[in-house]
Amino acid sequence: MYLSCLKKTIVVLFSFACVSAPALRADPDGPRVWSLEALQDYALNHAPGLERQRLGYENLIEAVTIARTKFDPVFTARQEWQDDGDAGRTQGSVRQTLPADLQLTATASVQDQGDRGDLTRYAIQLSKTLLGGGSLLESRISVIRAMINEAREFNRLSLEQRRVRFSVTRQFFDVIRSQQTLRLREMQLERAKLNLEHALVREDPLDIATARLRIPESELDVAAAERQISSGLLNLKTEIGFPLSEELRLEPDVDFAFASLALTDDLAYALENHELLLNNRLELELLEKELRVARSRRFPEVTAQVSHTTSEFSGENERDSETRGEVVVTWPWLNRRDRAEARQKQNELDSAIIGYSLAQNERRRDIEVLHSRVLEAERSVGLQEERVEVLEQQLRLFQDRWENGEIGILEYIRSQNNLEDAQVQRITQQLRYLELVAEYRFSVGH
Repeated sequence: MYLSCLKKTIVVLFSFACVSAPALRADPDGPRVWSLEALQDYALNHAPGLERQRLGYENLIEAVTIARTKFDPVFTARQEWQDDGDAGRTQGSVRQTLPADLQLTATASVQDQGDRGDLTRYAIQLSKTLLGGGSLLESRISVIRAMINEAREFNRLSLEQRRVRFSVTRQFFDVIRSQQTLRLREMQLERAKLNLEHALVREDPLDIATARLRIPESELDVAAAERQISSGLLNLKTEIGFPLSEELRLEPDVDFAFASLALTDDLAYALENHELLLNNRLELELLEKELRVARSRRFPEVTAQVSHTTSEFSGENERDSETRGEVVVTWPWLNRRDRAEARQKQNELDSAIIGYSLAQNERRRDIEVLHSRVLEAERSVGLQEERVEVLEQQLRLFQDRWENGEIGILEYIRSQNNLEDAQVQRITQQLRYLELVAEYRFSVGH
């Protein structure tokens, strides 16, 4: 009679253990149960590392504004007095830098000239570098550099956001794996206690000693799984910026399904859209522009300046005008510095081109390797499913033999352990497969 009850009990226990994704739900009035998507969304809003990355990006947005202030007009006002306390001279000016480094300065001043009245003077001055610099590109290079740096930081922020989502996915799966392993280990402990009860009924000293030893071993397995859960939750809370003192309960249901991956399309997408490659192309663009500027500076600097001044006295109906122009040639000895800087920029550009090619090859290699690992993991999961089915049949056979007294409890317990380990391995391989799929998509840039 008790053997029939034993068989029913074991069948029920193993049927419960074979469920790879236990359908547990929290009390509606209890703590919130977090799904993977909810954790990812929370991390995007609260992860400390991601918040620091956002602040860095905001600083580079401000850097663009700072660079553009080069073309803002500058107003200057000045008031001078003579020794006797009378007003001496009042002057105001506006200086404006225009594209192509065209410098425009307009000045107006009023000066007390005693009996002759006030001397009013207006002046306008234009200056432009004609050779050795002063190109439109050179005048905008600081703004272009700031804009490219902002775009690169935006790509890094996007990459960090995807990295956080991927990291949360891995840690979520780690905790789920530990939780499901804990359930199997707890059931293993219950079976060990049940085996001891049945061994005591048979009064076989060897079976009793074997069954009794299995209980503390199972208790250690349970404690190890509990520790892994606690450690995994702490790591997850730290990653997403969740308060460590608050309870974090995870949705235990993980929908397992094989993914359909299109390697050719994914490679094309990654080579075109991955953030690291986007930043490589932005670096090439900036270096090309800086090289053009450096080459324009290799020549002697030729600057032209034109000014027009108008003066008049308020006490006399007299007006004077003067227009002046000058050309200044500056040529440092042999111009070695500018030529060396141009060669440096050429070397940097050549190095960046090589780096971009390497980055493309590395991206292709990583994706193809991950694709192979995903396919390998998919086959492993299928084989493990078959192994579990075989070990379940083996356990039923050994159970019948043990109930009929054909074998000792040691072989029976060994068959139980083999099945339990296979079930744990099945959970591990399924979640590992899901992690590899997530890593593959992260590497692609999705």
